[in-house]
Amino acid sequence: MTKEEETYPYQRIYERDNFKCRYCGWDGLKNFESWFTANFNIDHIRPQRLRRNDDDSNLVLACRACNLYKGQVDCNSFEEALNLVNRKRAEAEKWYRKHVLKLDS
Repeated sequence: MTKEEETYPYQRIYERDNFKCRYCGWDGLKNFESWFTANFNIDHIRPQRLRRNDDDSNLVLACRACNLYKGQVDCNSFEEALNLVNRKRAEAEKWYRKHVLKLDS
C-alpha cells in the first residue's frame, strides 16, 4: 500500500463511482459547493457491524443524506439498498409536502 493509499484508503471507490452518489446521483464534480454539500461517505451495502467486508463490491459512494437513509440496514445487494433509499426518500418527501409545505392535508 502506498503512502497516498494509506492517507486516502477509499480513493479508488470515489474514482470508480465518478465522485457521484450511487443512490441519488448527486454530482460532486460540478463544483466545490456540490462536493462540500454532499459530504460524501463510503457506504457498506452489508454493514461493517455485521460482517467486516471492505471488498469493493460491498462499497459505494453515498452522499450524507442517502447514507443516513440507508443507515445500518443489511442489504443483500446494491439494488436492494437503492430500493430502500428510494423508499425512505419518498417517505421523507411525503412528510415534507404535508408538514412543511402544507400541501397534502
